[in-house]
Amino acid sequence: MLDTYGSRFVRPVIERGADRLLKWKFTPNEVTVLGGIIGVSVGLFIYNDMLWTAVLLLWVSGLFDVLDGTMARRSQKTGFGTVLDLVFDRIVEIAVVIALALRHPEHMPVFLLLLGSFVVAMTLFLAVGASSSRRSEKSFYYQPGILERTECFILFTLMILFPTWIGVIATMFLVLEVSTILQRLFEARRILR
Repeated sequence: MLDTYGSRFVRPVIERGADRLLKWKFTPNEVTVLGGIIGVSVGLFIYNDMLWTAVLLLWVSGLFDVLDGTMARRSQKTGFGTVLDLVFDRIVEIAVVIALALRHPEHMPVFLLLLGSFVVAMTLFLAVGASSSRRSEKSFYYQPGILERTECFILFTLMILFPTWIGVIATMFLVLEVSTILQRLFEARRILR
């Protein structure tokens, strides 16, 4: 929800950052790949118990994820860029969850369910986006949800920094993910009739 409804508050700062990167001759896809590499490294820092570094890099990765899309809309938006962005987003999320699961194997069942919910949520998100005639400023219909990228990063941050509560936070994450799936499914039923 924060991505959908809160973006207008940070948009001016993001637009200035995107303009600066374009001026420095970065392409949106280069920023996507750089953000993805930084995001995947988060898993290594979690696994090696460098938690504050992991959180910092997670949010830097998220910043690059926002900047690349803004850059693309201001320059050369491509279908491949959209694909690259979505794939790297999932790779980063998977890297974080795997690292947390390896550090906290006693919570493996909830982490496996969480990964499964990511697959279902993304499948639904992409299917609705591909099936809908609606368009947004992005390359496809972006179906808003209870849980979006920012909320995921907040929950990842809480799991990383508060390992004693990781089981509770991961379960809460799973409940919110399933709620988002149901919300998007009901919306899909309504808009795709």
